[in-house]
Amino acid sequence: MSNNFPRLVADIGGTNARFSLEISPFNYEKTRVLPCKDYLDLSDAVQAYFAIEKIERIEHAAFAMPCPISGDTILMVNSPWKMTSISQTKQKLGLANIVFLNDFHALALAIPHIPQDKLVHCGGNAPDTARPIGIIGPGTGLGVASLIRHPTGEYIAIPAEGGHSSFTPVSREEIELWDFAQKRFQHVSFERFVSGPGLQLIYEAVCSVKKVPITTMPTPAEINSRAMNNECWLCQLTLDHFCRMLGTACSNLATMVNAFGGIYIGGGVVPRVLPYFLKSDFRCRFEDKGRLRQHLEKIPVYVITHEFPAFLGVSYALDIYIKKGYLP
Repeated sequence: MSNNFPRLVADIGGTNARFSLEISPFNYEKTRVLPCKDYLDLSDAVQAYFAIEKIERIEHAAFAMPCPISGDTILMVNSPWKMTSISQTKQKLGLANIVFLNDFHALALAIPHIPQDKLVHCGGNAPDTARPIGIIGPGTGLGVASLIRHPTGEYIAIPAEGGHSSFTPVSREEIELWDFAQKRFQHVSFERFVSGPGLQLIYEAVCSVKKVPITTMPTPAEINSRAMNNECWLCQLTLDHFCRMLGTACSNLATMVNAFGGIYIGGGVVPRVLPYFLKSDFRCRFEDKGRLRQHLEKIPVYVITHEFPAFLGVSYALDIYIKKGYLP
């Protein structure tokens, strides 16, 4: 990597903005999380971070954003900032180089740099690092991307909006859940179910099918906690459905990109329920692809437990941009 450090790296979410100072390749300090609602826009949050950490000047910065990146104006649907201009942000902060990536574009580029002890293996063979990799992550939504390795050793990420692909029910129970959701949304995407808010939709649909009245809707965190602690059979059934549905989404991605490099699960939901997830039907559903079962049995799946994996991806992207003038 180039040696023009320090550099600013950031992972911007709908709720929080995570900043860190990269002082040498993949070496971070002064990491801080700031609530987005406390600041007028991205530039304001960055300047606040600089003031808090007493940072006088940075010339190079890279940001992972929870939205598609196209043109100069970035629309952030789930953020209090709503809109960010790349050129204005660069000018306000006095940056020589600025890079904006979709958050799962950044997560995809992070995969080769995540330490092995921050990955939990969920079945399959060892990955073939020369083959495509699939990345998926349930959080506020459902992020999807893929990664390929060039023969030179460099990586190219392909961001996508696969979370909005049409949900595929596999069992009669899932058809009933789909029917409940379809009456409300008309188009039922995987993201409707396989996400944090999706846990509540599954719970609501399960209660409807089982004819159990809902007195108070539990939060996604409460659903997960009650399921893991054997406190509520409805919450357990909800989380069981979630794990199976994620298995279907992961196997669909694996077959679409021929992901013998592995499927990597990011996002905030699965790491919080990891013990339950590892004992769930996820892997059975992942491999349940009829004539392609033997194909899926070989593909490894990993859960990412790194606290700030997007930093690794934006660092890689920024370095390639500085050295070669393009985004990988």
